[in-house]
Amino acid sequence: MARRNTLQYMILGLLTRKEMTGYDIKQTFDKEKAEFWSAPFSQIYPELNRMLTSSLIELAPKENENSRKKAYQISDIGQKYFRHWLYLPLSSETVILNNDDLILRLHFLGEKQKDQINQLLEIRIRTLKMEVSQLELELAEVINYPEQLGRKLIIEKELANKKVDIKLWNKENRQQ
Repeated sequence: MARRNTLQYMILGLLTRKEMTGYDIKQTFDKEKAEFWSAPFSQIYPELNRMLTSSLIELAPKENENSRKKAYQISDIGQKYFRHWLYLPLSSETVILNNDDLILRLHFLGEKQKDQINQLLEIRIRTLKMEVSQLELELAEVINYPEQLGRKLIIEKELANKKVDIKLWNKENRQQ
C-alpha cells in the first residue's frame, strides 16, 4: 500500500468536527495527537494551501472583517474525500494495514462504526502476523552471527512489540 498523506487526512478529520485556524490545528496536534504525530507550522500551512487549491477545504466566513485570521472548514468535496479514505481499508482487496493508517482511522471512528473498527482490527492483526513471520525468519538468519548481535536485539524487540499489539487488538476486538 502506498504511503498516504497522513497530515492531510488528520487535518480533514479535525475539520469534520469544527472550523479551525492553522494555529488551532497546531494546538490540537500538540494537545491530542503528540503521542502519535507531530506537525510543525512549516508543514501545516503549506498543506492547508494545497488543500485549498484542491478544494478539499475552504475559508470559513470571517466573523470580524478586520481580522487577519484565516479559519478553514471542510468542503463537501473534502467530506466525501475523507469518508472515502476512512472506509477504504474495508474493501475486500485490502490485505495489509500499517499502524499509522490504523491509528489515524481509529481516531475518527466512533461507537456507531463498531463493525468498521472490528474490520480494521482484523486486517491489522493479519498484517501483524505476517510481519511476525518475516521477523522470525530474519531472526533465524542472524541468530548464529555474533557480529550481528545489535540487529538480533532490534529484531527481538520488534517481535515482542508486534506480539503485544496482536494481543491488545484481539482483546479490544472481543470487548466490542
